[in-house]
Amino acid sequence: MRLLKSLAAVALAGTALAASIPTFTQAQIDSGEAIRQLGKIAYDNAMARVAKSTSGCTKDKVKIRKEWRNMTLPDRKGYQEAVTCLMNKPTRYKGIAGAKSAWDDYGVLHYYETPFVHNNALFFPWHRHYNWVLEEDLKNLCGYTGGFPYWEWGLDCGKIDKSPLWDGSEYSLGGNGEYVARKSPAMAGAKAGTGGGCVKTGPFSKVTVNLGPTTFGGNNPLRHNPRCLKRDLNDDICTKWASLRRTTDLILFASSMDVFQSGSQGEGVRGDGGKDFSMGVHTGGHYAISGDPGSDFHFSALEPGFYLHHGNMDRMHFIWQNLDWEKRGKEISGTGTMFNSPPSPVSKLGDNMGFEPLNRNITIGAAMDTVGGTPLCYVYEPW
Repeated sequence: MRLLKSLAAVALAGTALAASIPTFTQAQIDSGEAIRQLGKIAYDNAMARVAKSTSGCTKDKVKIRKEWRNMTLPDRKGYQEAVTCLMNKPTRYKGIAGAKSAWDDYGVLHYYETPFVHNNALFFPWHRHYNWVLEEDLKNLCGYTGGFPYWEWGLDCGKIDKSPLWDGSEYSLGGNGEYVARKSPAMAGAKAGTGGGCVKTGPFSKVTVNLGPTTFGGNNPLRHNPRCLKRDLNDDICTKWASLRRTTDLILFASSMDVFQSGSQGEGVRGDGGKDFSMGVHTGGHYAISGDPGSDFHFSALEPGFYLHHGNMDRMHFIWQNLDWEKRGKEISGTGTMFNSPPSPVSKLGDNMGFEPLNRNITIGAAMDTVGGTPLCYVYEPW
């Protein structure tokens, strides 16, 4: 079988990183064996840094984040119940008609911050801290002390409705939406999804979505607009744009943060050796779930699966960083506005990121290291 030359043999030949990256066959990339090995290298490198720490994030404090199917059933149940708990806690926003709960707060914050945390330097660090803020709320407001999950999309492409995350069972995040005939898919170039209507099975089948969509209410999509949670699971989108190959290629063939973050979001950049990242795994993962509010750029954070999707995005960043921490650990690229529109200064590690009123605001630099202890202290376990 023809061997594919990985990043080690292409962009980083002769560097210290080259010695730590194996050469993978296409079969290893497609099966997930390659990213499993890369995840193990990154995990070991991060834990080695933790072992040297004497303050902040130490071995007795570091949390292990796991893929949903590798979590214990009690932790899966506990996570669901804590999310439901947040849906019944009061909002921290004042004067926003649609915000009825602490869960809605996340939709409001994402709505406000969307133009400043996508397609720019803040995309990865902001969403990293956003998930951590949710983890803190689940613990402090709702008593959940289990691990924070991620969803490796590629493990389920071709059979999403059988995934332990989406199968509608007691230990899932609920099932697909009821089938609704439609003329167009969620993404151009893809087949239509298999749902589209209200979620009827499993946890969150009775959830009320209170905010959005972005097109609702004229200039005020923050008005109250109660409706059911809808999903439209899409295997075709998952297979084309969120596969294990797509995920692995981004890690192997993006040797700069500019390419890594742009390639993940489908901005048309190419990686080392001309590698094509197509629509990007970020887009693919979102639209593999689709639905309402899952397909809404601003309000997708009201979909419970959003955080497991972005957990996997963060895991990719974690792996990419920890394959060469000295070079990549604090690397950012771009400005603080989406596509630099309107034009804004080049972002710096000392720039502030906004999370009020959910949590204190922190700098970009404080969210760059998952084991930095200021405040982050977690690693991703390979599945």
